[in-house]
Amino acid sequence: MTAFDREIRKKAKKFQPPEHYHRKIDDMLAQIKEDTVAAPKRKPFAKAAFFLMAVCLMIGGLLFVSGTNPVEARILESFKQTILDFLGIDRTESEQNGLESEKKTAASMPDLMMELKEVLMDTQNIYAVVQITAPPSVEFNPEMTFDYYGFCEGTNYNSSGLVPGATECTLLEVLPGKKNVGLFVVSIGTGSQIPEGTEATVFFKDLIAGPYTDTPDILVEGMWNLTFTATLSDSKKITVNGTKDMNYPFAGKTAAVKKIELLPLGLTLVSDVSKMSTETLNTTDTRFSIRLKMIDGSEILVDSPDSDTETLIKNSSIEQYEKNGKTYQKYIGQFRKAFDIDRVIGIYLADYYIPLKIYD
Repeated sequence: MTAFDREIRKKAKKFQPPEHYHRKIDDMLAQIKEDTVAAPKRKPFAKAAFFLMAVCLMIGGLLFVSGTNPVEARILESFKQTILDFLGIDRTESEQNGLESEKKTAASMPDLMMELKEVLMDTQNIYAVVQITAPPSVEFNPEMTFDYYGFCEGTNYNSSGLVPGATECTLLEVLPGKKNVGLFVVSIGTGSQIPEGTEATVFFKDLIAGPYTDTPDILVEGMWNLTFTATLSDSKKITVNGTKDMNYPFAGKTAAVKKIELLPLGLTLVSDVSKMSTETLNTTDTRFSIRLKMIDGSEILVDSPDSDTETLIKNSSIEQYEKNGKTYQKYIGQFRKAFDIDRVIGIYLADYYIPLKIYD
């Protein structure tokens, strides 16, 4: 709508014709009605045919002139209407009425297709294998991951239902011949397992490259959720309940073992650390070495305070909590690979040995 059209509409709203104008119009219409002979009615199919012919002529005319720049320019000019035009007000009126519109530009964003392939759960670990198809411009490599990922309870991402623990998202393999299709493994070692039989979700946010740089490159932006039913596997497990005599060296003092749980995929250690204040626990390096003694007499280093030493643990987390006036610490370690716990006969916490199996 041009400025001239808007001005005419504005003045038309204010124009009030006199009463004798309406009477003259009524007399003219009555005279025309008396002098006019009614035209014969057309059959419905004739109207339809006439309408179809008109549409075809209009489309043909557009196709005939579509190759010329002036006509193309006129077609493009016809899309200059605004919301204010639709509402029948000009810019001045909109400012008076407090109505302001803002023009937006939006472009379609690339997306990811995800398919949940496998889920493995035990009492402290969750593994999910997900096939991800990215736009053709994305070629998966080990330096790619997601800015945020993990597991939660429910059928969608739910911050209040997040599963705590150490998480990892690793590229397992790339589909041969299709570098934009990859298998990722998302895993977590947790002491707060999702109840069996309930709905759970593995979620991803923003595919990025260079995750360990100050400014990682966001390749595909978005949030994705995949839902599954929590089902525990029948994995082997060795459980040892602590006694008052099971005390091991801990940050210059001692801690009492309350529970040890060894699984093929990880280790959980719950200790009473009440001999240290909460402030000291939060400011002191409490890491210590953990070793497994094997049936053949050899030892395997599970974890170490030396971060440069290769260990069986790939991820670990520590949780502290209060119960019955005492302070407890829960250590959760996730193994780099599945481990045959039938070959284990004992565990060293620092230099304190605890037998896990007794052989005659």
